[in-house]
Amino acid sequence: MSESGIWKSRLVEFCRKEFGGREPTRARDLVIFPLGISATAGLILGVWSEAHRHFLDPPFIAYSVAVDVCVQIVILILALAIAFIARRKLWSGILLAILFFCLLAIPGLVKVILPGVAHWLVWLIALLGAFQITRSVNSHRHSRAGAWMIAVPILVALCALSYGRAREISMRSALPNPPNSPNVLVIIVDSLRADHLSPYGYSRDTSPYVNQLAQQGVLFENAVAPSSWTLPSHASMLTGLYPHEAHVELEKDDLSANLPTLGEAMGKAGYRTAAFSANYFMFSRDHGFMHGFSHFEGYEQSAAGILEKIPLSEFIFTKLSHLTTGVAGAFFGLKNAAGADKISEDALDWIAQGRRPFFVVLNYFDVHDPVMPPATYQHIYTTNADARNQSMHFEENCDSEKALCNKERQQFIDTYDGSMRFVDDSVRHLLSQLNQLGMLQNTIVVFTSDHGQEFGDHGFFGHEKSLYRQEIQVPLIVWRPGSIPASVRITTPVSLTDLPATVLDLVSPEQMKTLPGRSLAELWRSSEPASEWHNPMPELARLHWFDKDAPNYNGPVRSIVTPDWQYIRQQGKDLLFDWKADPAEANDLCASQPVVCADLRTQLQSEEAGHQ
Repeated sequence: MSESGIWKSRLVEFCRKEFGGREPTRARDLVIFPLGISATAGLILGVWSEAHRHFLDPPFIAYSVAVDVCVQIVILILALAIAFIARRKLWSGILLAILFFCLLAIPGLVKVILPGVAHWLVWLIALLGAFQITRSVNSHRHSRAGAWMIAVPILVALCALSYGRAREISMRSALPNPPNSPNVLVIIVDSLRADHLSPYGYSRDTSPYVNQLAQQGVLFENAVAPSSWTLPSHASMLTGLYPHEAHVELEKDDLSANLPTLGEAMGKAGYRTAAFSANYFMFSRDHGFMHGFSHFEGYEQSAAGILEKIPLSEFIFTKLSHLTTGVAGAFFGLKNAAGADKISEDALDWIAQGRRPFFVVLNYFDVHDPVMPPATYQHIYTTNADARNQSMHFEENCDSEKALCNKERQQFIDTYDGSMRFVDDSVRHLLSQLNQLGMLQNTIVVFTSDHGQEFGDHGFFGHEKSLYRQEIQVPLIVWRPGSIPASVRITTPVSLTDLPATVLDLVSPEQMKTLPGRSLAELWRSSEPASEWHNPMPELARLHWFDKDAPNYNGPVRSIVTPDWQYIRQQGKDLLFDWKADPAEANDLCASQPVVCADLRTQLQSEEAGHQ
């Protein structure tokens, strides 16, 4: 007999010895132990993936454990169904089911626990696990372990939920009682560029209610975002630090629990604190933003969030998105998690639960691409019946075919503007409900955005690609009748990194020293021009998953915005724009203004040297 024949004979003999006994027929063999394996896998995945963060969030750990346990059980049930359809013997069906389960579940566990392990080792571990589990099932060696493996994850999830609720109640009861403190409501409209709002001179009436707020409060004409995408900008708006100072520059970065935040300072001042975020990928628990908030609603629990959390469905939707140019991602992604109306209602419900002053941050995601406004707002600015479909395809078309992208540009803008009108109505409803609760007159409202949006202005679309004005100029309106002056427009360029200092100055000046920055209230309290105000210095890290034409594909981008100029350093060259005369920033003046360009370059280099 040849050597290969000997190995084949030994393998057959081994399989007969291990799996050739009587078929397992007990319910425990067919159900309890495999489900116990699934629940245990989900418990490990859920606890590890959440508990390794900078802080423990028991409610979210409970949610994660529950979701992951359910996911693993669904995978196993699917595996059993496939196995029993194809089986010859019962044990071979169990073998196929456990093998399929391990190939789907164990690589995820190994990736979490042992990041960086080679793919071949991950799959080898999965195969060995399948083999050993099947041996145990077939030989009845599992005893009562299966029942315990189901019970323990359930107990962990229940305990975490109970502790999380008790923690929030305890934090609320321990708050000091500030006398006559106004409420604070910060509304962040994700991806909203300022020049598409009525009070900033837009030709369309996209925001009649926001325009009313601007007329009754203070409007900053040249508010500059710290960066041109969500994660670093939100970190800066809550800490007063620029992204490189907060160490939140890349998609993998998290907000450290060691950094003081605006939410934390407001809690120390006696405020109930909460955040409601439709952008659960970036402004989320996963990235550490619950730090400082006693309540954080991230909408990962939505059907869309769960589907995106499951590796198998995420894989399927990714493939469908490629085949359908993004439609699957639009229908099953973030856009279905929570609209501005849902965010507003949930915030109102939470606000009504207590009598203490509140600090609430809202993130509306409705104008972020893919833009999908409710049907009643879809055709406010367009009669094109296919506008919604074109909007869902827009970003993918831009990446693959520039000509088609330019052709559909106006339809995308029309849909974008319709979504803004929906957000405007949602803000109106939110504040009118606060008024009915008798809280509005004692509430400071801050309306802003985390970054803007390019519509092909410089040859590309979207955001987080550059620091041109279209991506960093954001609205900023501060409103409170009787306390904040009306009809004030401030032209001085300001950075949103000063937002924490401003809020604290308005409600709890003694807490200002806990966070960096300078209160923007100085600009409306003084009649003198702000000649010494510090210039905004937005920044953007290298993010090379985009189109190779993006300015930050090969390196970071830095900028300085002064009352007269914007200087940008990108792709190894200097750019200088007179943003007043050239708001589109189409004409680079570095060659004709070498002294100005050199001076701003030196300022930027000095700033960078000071942070090394």
